[in-house]
Amino acid sequence: MKRTHFQKTVPGAVALLLVLPACALAQLRLPPPPPDSPDHGFTWSLGASVVNGPRYAGSAERSTGVRPVIGLEVGRFTLSSGGGGSLLDFDLDPRDSGLTARLFQLDNFRLSGGLRLDGGRKGADDPILRGLPDVERTLRGRLSAIYDFNKQASLRSTLSQDLLDKQGGATLQTSARYEFLISSRTEIGLAAGFTLADSTYMRSYMGVPTSAAGVTTALPAYRPGAGMHSTHLGLEVKTLVSDRWVLFGGVGYQQLRGDARRSPLAVKPDSYNVSIGLAYRCCR
Repeated sequence: MKRTHFQKTVPGAVALLLVLPACALAQLRLPPPPPDSPDHGFTWSLGASVVNGPRYAGSAERSTGVRPVIGLEVGRFTLSSGGGGSLLDFDLDPRDSGLTARLFQLDNFRLSGGLRLDGGRKGADDPILRGLPDVERTLRGRLSAIYDFNKQASLRSTLSQDLLDKQGGATLQTSARYEFLISSRTEIGLAAGFTLADSTYMRSYMGVPTSAAGVTTALPAYRPGAGMHSTHLGLEVKTLVSDRWVLFGGVGYQQLRGDARRSPLAVKPDSYNVSIGLAYRCCR
C-alpha cells in the first residue's frame, strides 16, 4: 500500500524527541502542599476558567465561555478536563485532557496512553459552517512520547486517532516546553510546536465537499490533503494564592499552515486565545 505524506512524516516528527536541543532556564519547583498533610494516595483539583478564542480554527468569529477545571490523579492514572490535570503538580507534564495512563518510563523518557472525547463540530458553531456536514462526536485514542532534557525543558509528540471511524482522522502534535519561576510561588511555562494531520482530519475540518459546494453552501469545493495543519506558541502562568488555591491563565497563538491555511474556511488563519481561572488543589 502506498504510504501517505502524513504516514511518511510521523516517524520524522517523533524522532525529534531525540535530537531537538533544549534551551533550559533556571527553575526551582513551586512549594508542594503542606508537609503535614496525610498521604491520601491521590491528588485532585477543582475549579473554573473563562476562555476566549475563535469558534473554530480559522474562524473570524470569537466566543467566550466558562469551563469546568477538573483533575484527578490516582497512581499512574490521570483524569483531566479544562486543564485541571496540569494543576496537580507543578512540573513539565501538561496532563492531556481525558483519561491518561503512564505506560513506560526509562530515565528521562516516558510513554503514556489515553482516551479523550472529541466534541466534533456543528454547522451552528459559526455562520460560515452552515450547510456543511457536521463533524460527529467521537472517541480518540492518544499515544504520547515525552523526553525531559532536564528539570526545565521537555519535548513531547502526541499521536491522536479517531477510534470510532467518525471521520475524525488522525493528528500528530509535537511541542517543546520549558518552565521557570519569577517568584517563589509563581511559575511561567512557554511552549512552541506544530501539528500534522492526515487527509481525513483535514477534509472533515478544513474541506468543502463537492456535494455541498454551490448546493447547501456558497463556498467552493475544496479537498485538502495530509500535511502540516498549524504551528502554535503558548504562554502559561500559575501562581499559588494560598497553600491550596491556584490562580492560572494563559495566552496562545496559532497559525494555520499548508492546505489548512488555503481553505475557504480559513477566514482568519492567524488566531489567539486567552484564559484565566482559579482552582483548589488537594491533597497528597
